Amino acid sequence: MHIKNPMKRHIQHFALALLGAWDKFTAPPGAAALANQLGGLFDHGRETLEIDPSTTFPVSSKYLIYKRGSSQYYAALADGVNLPLGVSPDAPYQAGDFLDVERFGATVGTQLGYSTAAVTIDDLVYSAASGLVGDLTTAGHGTFWVIGRAVNTVGAASQEITYIPCFPYQVTQ
Repeated sequence: MHIKNPMKRHIQHFALALLGAWDKFTAPPGAAALANQLGGLFDHGRETLEIDPSTTFPVSSKYLIYKRGSSQYYAALADGVNLPLGVSPDAPYQAGDFLDVERFGATVGTQLGYSTAAVTIDDLVYSAASGLVGDLTTAGHGTFWVIGRAVNTVGAASQEITYIPCFPYQVTQ
């Protein structure tokens, strides 16, 4: 297209420059396209994942611990064996639901969870089966993923437990 009026030409160039710069402002924050994969920065240590289609529904509660599912984009309830990713304040109820996982070691503050049995304040806690939190001092023999330290005491199973999270690490006792 040929524009004879020089003022219109400057306006057209300005508009094209503005539209070109607009693409930089509309790109999703924290996303970077890499060769054959997507890298991301997660605000406040939170990662959004899809519930693994192979899991059982509905999930019983909020504040359960999740592990990586059958693909890098899936999450499944932690089983006490595989690396736990973090806690989710969501309770997905059907296949295809997305949930927010607050990654261990990347979030600030305390976390909530549900106990496997009694937990004592200041004891190390670990990721147990069904996404629950256990007291390492009463766990018995085996290999466990430590996820933090208890902030309160609970006397039985299925009680709300508060703990200070850490990067998960394995211990054998």
